[in-house]
Amino acid sequence: NKMTTNEMITELTQTVSALRKDVDLLKEDKNYLYKKLEKAYDDRIALRAENDKLKKTQIQVNNTEEEECLACSA
Repeated sequence: NKMTTNEMITELTQTVSALRKDVDLLKEDKNYLYKKLEKAYDDRIALRAENDKLKKTQIQVNNTEEEECLACSA
């Protein structure tokens, strides 16, 4: 069951071709995942900014309520 050189070359060429397709698919998957990850980070940054803004607003509301209560009790 000895292969000729040409048969070996043909088989190797097919193997390389299949591997190249696999590598291309992996690159596409990687790029897709990086885009998703980048969007997730961007969303997280936006949510943190919104959260900080809401916290500052809440602090202002709380401070205002305390001042009004002190004025009422005076």
